[in-house]
Amino acid sequence: MNVSIRKSICFTLALVCSTVQTARAQHTTLNAPVPSQIPQAQTIFLTNSASDPNFPIDETKAYDDIYAALQTWGRYKLVSSPEQADLVFQLRGIAPITDVTGNRGGVYSVTSPAFQLTILDPKSNIAIWTITSPVNVTGKNQVYACWVSISETNLVSRVKVVAGQSLSPEENADLTTVPKYHNVRTVLIITGIAVGAAVAGALILHHEFENGLANQKSSQDAFCTANNIPLSSCAGG
Repeated sequence: MNVSIRKSICFTLALVCSTVQTARAQHTTLNAPVPSQIPQAQTIFLTNSASDPNFPIDETKAYDDIYAALQTWGRYKLVSSPEQADLVFQLRGIAPITDVTGNRGGVYSVTSPAFQLTILDPKSNIAIWTITSPVNVTGKNQVYACWVSISETNLVSRVKVVAGQSLSPEENADLTTVPKYHNVRTVLIITGIAVGAAVAGALILHHEFENGLANQKSSQDAFCTANNIPLSSCAGG
């Protein structure tokens, strides 16, 4: 094979590789479109789908708060039946077990509670989008109520982003903030006889702190990345 042919082949291969790499790069930057029903809808029906048994928030109060927040927003008109609605917003409190640990004769599970809003097309009853907002269960009384309120506000803020509305600086700040001391309320599943309760309790609280903070930051970082918010502005950034 002479030199000119080799050069021609190398040039062609380099061009093909460059084209493939460019196509891959363009592909990775594309985001899947939001279903058109969400930004085009005018009316919604908000339903309370109850909560997991270990969800730590009063589901009725949370439903009332989020209903009021959606009504205050005013982007969608809330109607009294799914037949009148362009979309059905199905609210549920979830508390998935995100870690299980065992020591000193006991087994303990750690949960990461969140508000989950599933958006349904009422004609087909197909879920077209799901939004989650981590619930910060921190402090007592007013501090506790404040962080729960921020979690509820964050859920509505995420709906606004999906609907194509820009957020205010205050809403962005809430989305990228976590409590200084984030103690996730857990459900303890004890199998066996607990030995050394004081030591085990201290280990569990530390584990809850680390696990809750990690899950919160992971969720916030994913949201920030998806919505072009610099990670340096996100919690822990």
